Amino acid sequence: MFNKINKDIRVIIGKLNSKNEIYTIFDKKIILFLNEISKEILKNREYRQFPDLIAFGFWCRLSNINSIFQKYNFFKNRFGRGSILHISPSNVPTTFAYSMVFGLLSGNFNIVRLPSKNYFQIEILCKIFKKLSQKKSLKKIFNRFSLIRYENSDLISSELSKNVDGRIIWGGDRTVNKFKTFATKPRCVDIYFADKYSVSLIESNKLAKLNNRELKIMVQKFYNDTYTMDQYGCSSPTSVFWLGKNNQAKKNFWNELATLVNNKYNFDFSGANKKITNIMDYVLKKKVRINLGEFNLIKFQGNKQEFNQFKDINFGTFLEIDLASINHFKNFTSEKLQTVTYYGVEFERIKKFIFQNKIKGIDRIVPIGRAFELTSIWDGIDIIATLSRTISD
Repeated sequence: MFNKINKDIRVIIGKLNSKNEIYTIFDKKIILFLNEISKEILKNREYRQFPDLIAFGFWCRLSNINSIFQKYNFFKNRFGRGSILHISPSNVPTTFAYSMVFGLLSGNFNIVRLPSKNYFQIEILCKIFKKLSQKKSLKKIFNRFSLIRYENSDLISSELSKNVDGRIIWGGDRTVNKFKTFATKPRCVDIYFADKYSVSLIESNKLAKLNNRELKIMVQKFYNDTYTMDQYGCSSPTSVFWLGKNNQAKKNFWNELATLVNNKYNFDFSGANKKITNIMDYVLKKKVRINLGEFNLIKFQGNKQEFNQFKDINFGTFLEIDLASINHFKNFTSEKLQTVTYYGVEFERIKKFIFQNKIKGIDRIVPIGRAFELTSIWDGIDIIATLSRTISD
């Protein structure tokens, strides 16, 4: 199938030239396989230092996959499309795993390009896969996917693209536009996830009602959404919008976050270098002052103009904006706004705001702490439905 490029591709798990078979969606064998992955992740205490990995473990539980299946059980005679190419983002370790699972649940054979960076989470998952591949009851599952790595190569990417029945491209505008230039089968289905940004919306008056323990829990959830991935990833908030006028609650929030960050957050010299470069660039352009004594947590006070010019500095850097009312939030939305994480604001209130103002962006509204919780509907696209087809009668 890929004779021209096989020698330049490193197969980590599975077989690249496996039979291109299709299966029904939510195959019971796949659901049991995912539950085995969940058990392997959740039983190991050492893995708890990776919240994103633990979240994936919980997501793969039998009960959760069955609850997702209930949303699709009205589909009859639903099968996969064939082979799906997954191009994983380089900045989020576990996205490749979710992407692969979506491909498996939609009844396809999956070729998954792993990120080039050697994340511990990827090493752990590959170790788990190799262990499970030794189980007799699961061996055939490993004919349904292949995890690969290869150096950046238009030749390899184009050859892979022309031979598959669908593609999921994670990786931003440049990657998406590059893959759009590659020839594909006439019926190849593409799902693109281009550049997006995300924000948090917090009601300060509701925040003020939390006791110390409750505030610590809420701040820990915010930390998981932001610092776990160094604010990389389209669903990680880079700006905090405040409703309400309780300034003491805001101060308590930032102080609690600063304490947590200083005790828990570490990033390497490379990350520190990037942050300094990005901050200095922003400070010089905006002519604002900054206290580098608070290097692990830096926030700028902003308005609409500054929000439009604010670039992702990452590594614990936020733009902080006060809203007179939720309707003023309209001025900060665009079609590139993906996720709004919230606290103290009712989901229905945000949804009503979207409908009334005909907001083109905002594909997800989730409580703070669930920014990285991938679902089969992402950026407004139902991945499982798109990657499968119905045989009508």
